[in-house]
Amino acid sequence: MNALRCRKKLTVFLLLFNIILIFSQETLIKDQDYWFYYDKGYLESDWTNLKNLTNWQKGLTPIGYGDKKLTTTISYGGDKEKKHITKYFKKNIVIDDDYIAYEFKLKRDDGAVVYVNGKELFRDNMPNITIGKTTLASSTTKGAEEKKYYQHFFENNIFVKGKNTISISIHQAYEYSSDCIFSLELIGHKNPEILSFVLENKDRTNNELSNKIEILNSKLEHDKIAIQKESLESTNYNLKIIVLLIIVIFILGIFGYYFTLLSFKKTNKEKNKKIASLKNKNNNRDKKIMMLTTNLLHNKQYFKEIKADIKGLKTEDKKTVKTIINQIDSVLERDEDWKTLTEHFNALHNNFYDKLIEKHPNITETELRHCMFIKLHMQTKEIARIFMIDPRSVQTARYRIKKKLNLEESENLRDYLLNLD
Repeated sequence: MNALRCRKKLTVFLLLFNIILIFSQETLIKDQDYWFYYDKGYLESDWTNLKNLTNWQKGLTPIGYGDKKLTTTISYGGDKEKKHITKYFKKNIVIDDDYIAYEFKLKRDDGAVVYVNGKELFRDNMPNITIGKTTLASSTTKGAEEKKYYQHFFENNIFVKGKNTISISIHQAYEYSSDCIFSLELIGHKNPEILSFVLENKDRTNNELSNKIEILNSKLEHDKIAIQKESLESTNYNLKIIVLLIIVIFILGIFGYYFTLLSFKKTNKEKNKKIASLKNKNNNRDKKIMMLTTNLLHNKQYFKEIKADIKGLKTEDKKTVKTIINQIDSVLERDEDWKTLTEHFNALHNNFYDKLIEKHPNITETELRHCMFIKLHMQTKEIARIFMIDPRSVQTARYRIKKKLNLEESENLRDYLLNLD
């Protein structure tokens, strides 16, 4: 009995609350109310601030296309498979009473964005992005959802005293969507009890905002990681390119160095070949000149012998004999042949004369000539003949040279001279 009595009391209380709630609210915009609409294409982003609506049409809600329950049918464009994504609606209202809160009851197919006095108030079934003229709704409205009114509660500061403009854009989920529906009721509430719904709506809005912020933060982190990854990939790619270029340059450098070295070796080989050829020619020339000079020295000895023979001749033409002897003497006295022989011998034997004089500055010119002939492996008799002396004098000269060069008794003069190079 007590439980039944409590139920009756609660039912009476709820009935009284609903009666009070009904009498403390006013419908400012009702279903089957007139709205301006634009169905001729897309408008620019500042369409919510338009004042001149001469190009707009007027009709009773529900407004749309593709549904039997519509009061006003509008155009979807010229192509059934590519309908206009967005339709536009406007209504001016005058707020001249004090309300505690406002309730929006929105029927939309598929998504909607509601603006008050040019500023977005809320969006329903729309993505959390900047809304444009071709922004698609988040999902398709189907079945019972097409008849549903979605409630949104707000504080009294969303409107100003006097004239206000409500602008609404309805968005399709697809270009080939079969229908579009729009209707709106606006209720002004004076009962403080309605504030609980406002708070609930605020909490829901705050939660949605928190979720949006969290999603944005996640997106930012994801974008940040993606940018870092892209930067690292770009850096890695650049490093690979640089390393590849360095490798290519290094390989080209090696090839360049190799071919330059080959070219240098080839050039150097040819140069050395030419130098060797020239040296060989010079040596042959020097040897030839030395041989000729040596022959000249031998010939001088023959001149001496001829001179001796001429002196022994008995003739009355003594003047002619004297002239011949003078000519022979002038040939014998010429020292140019020795100079020529010395120069070519020095060139052929790596500055032999200069080295010998540098090591033994006290050696005489005659002794130097002796050393030259000894180095040429000339026999004692040949040397004696060139110098026009007795062979024993050649042996004596060798002994003096050996002493002057500070050689021991056991040391061989010829070996010393041959190793001086």
